[in-house]
Amino acid sequence: MRALSRTYYALVIVDKDRDAIVAVGTVFIERKFIRGLGSVGHIEDIAVDKSQQGKKLGLRIIQALTSISENSGCYKTILNCSTDNIREWELFCCVFLAGVEDMRSVLSKVWLPVEGERNGEVL
Repeated sequence: MRALSRTYYALVIVDKDRDAIVAVGTVFIERKFIRGLGSVGHIEDIAVDKSQQGKKLGLRIIQALTSISENSGCYKTILNCSTDNIREWELFCCVFLAGVEDMRSVLSKVWLPVEGERNGEVL
């Protein structure tokens, strides 16, 4: 990854009390031949320790990685996730089309539910 600086950015969240990584994510900056040799950010490998789920750590990682992508000059950022995870991200972000979406527009409109709510519904 050092040989490809400004291409891969990994982000981790560490629980200092346990000295353990509790959340991770990566953004890969892809150089394109279109849009004036522009770049696209691909967010991948989002994972949160089961003991830390429900604290919006995954969403925070996605927001930080989207910021890295935007600051790298990407004209769009795509969240790559498996079809099994689409429903989870729909609950916390927005509706995705085929599992990918332009995260710049998504995260500018993200509604962060309070604890015990999803999309305005009390659990």
